[in-house]
Amino acid sequence: MKTEDGKTGFRLITSTSINTGMAGVSPEKLIETDLKEGQEIKLIASGEEGVTRIIRRKMKKRTLTETEIETFISALDYGILTNSHIAAFGTAIEINGMHEKEITAVAESIIRHSKIMTHKGKEMVVDKHSIGGIAGNRITPLMIPIISSAGFKIPKVSTRAITSPAGTVDALEVVCPMDLTFEEALDVVDQTGACMVNGETVGLGAVMDKFLSVVKQIKVDPKEMMIASILAKKKAAGSQFVMIDLPTGRGSKLPLREDARRLAYDFSSIGNKLGLKVECIISPGDKPIGNMIGPALEMTEVLRILQGERGSLSLVRKALSMSGLILEGCGAANRGEGYEIASQILSSGKAFNKFKEIIEAQGGDPSVSWDSIPVAPYSHIIKAERSDIVYTLDSENIGIMARAAGAPHDKMAGVILHVDRGDEIKKGDPIIEIRAHSEGKLSDAIAIMQTTPPITLERSVLEHITGMQS
Repeated sequence: MKTEDGKTGFRLITSTSINTGMAGVSPEKLIETDLKEGQEIKLIASGEEGVTRIIRRKMKKRTLTETEIETFISALDYGILTNSHIAAFGTAIEINGMHEKEITAVAESIIRHSKIMTHKGKEMVVDKHSIGGIAGNRITPLMIPIISSAGFKIPKVSTRAITSPAGTVDALEVVCPMDLTFEEALDVVDQTGACMVNGETVGLGAVMDKFLSVVKQIKVDPKEMMIASILAKKKAAGSQFVMIDLPTGRGSKLPLREDARRLAYDFSSIGNKLGLKVECIISPGDKPIGNMIGPALEMTEVLRILQGERGSLSLVRKALSMSGLILEGCGAANRGEGYEIASQILSSGKAFNKFKEIIEAQGGDPSVSWDSIPVAPYSHIIKAERSDIVYTLDSENIGIMARAAGAPHDKMAGVILHVDRGDEIKKGDPIIEIRAHSEGKLSDAIAIMQTTPPITLERSVLEHITGMQS
């Protein structure tokens, strides 16, 4: 709907019970908007025919207008579209792309159709996001208490795993409820300065979840819609500063660093148009970040680190590096000093105390400890068949092995890595430990070593060419 001054408002679903030339608006919508009884408005049709025309325009590589994009998002929000409409639109964007102006319009439309968090106090609101896909990349429950302890608000809305052996929600669900409502999440942020909750139940940018749930079934993932969705949800959460993690390398969503660099500039540019300060890091994505893969195992490793016990060095470094860059980007640390400040917050126990505070506010047990996390009843250790050097750890195949063991649906299932890239191993040394709830799942995970081996030992010869190509 548009008012006479041309500003976009909201959509109405009309019926024949109102006189010609009149539009009926519910009392709730009147309260939400600046509309007044008797005001003249302009109605734009957004039925199936109108949406089909928009989809066909994008199929023909046309640039969509703000009104067309708003029409599509509105129809999506109100359930007018079929899955075929959504899949066709997603495929058209995947093939033909979108201009920056279109992506910005999508993000702005998502925000208009989303709940908006308004926070108490004057603390700066910040956030972080990783595009995911890397086994063991459980930096969120380390970063959130560090950043919150530094005096910032950070309303972290996360997701469950789609193709990985654990998502942030899957792991944190081991120690506290994650399915909070919008109001409950906002209360936790007001109490503690942070939250770590399930985006599906909080409902920020929920209209985009409808789109993504359909296109993922046909393996379509247009980066333009991903950018719009991520930034719109951060804006709706009240964020002012956002750090985006873009893992790159073999087995990641961004195999080439140049792809990650282009995406970083897109995030920054679109974020700026939405009034967000966005910074990105390009991180290694060609091997797992942590040593423990699977919901309960990953939570065990996080708690070990928070409690000052030994944990994955790569996991600690990444969490501290990103936390430090956020502190520097928000003016809480000079350039080059953020890592040390974040490290002090972690080593002093402040981060662990803040973590327990958040867990308790979300309904979890604040006395949680790494050694209280339940373990799977069945385990099997795979040992090195010869002395050698670990050449590669394949994050994707390690994730496949953990999923074969039962993760993420079985919270306690997964794998533990006993080696890292470059390690010199001897015959009989443990290299991978599998955890599962049945011998059958153990066998399924062990079989992965033969079909898609997650570890490659060093090779002196990569290729042998015996003659000229015919």
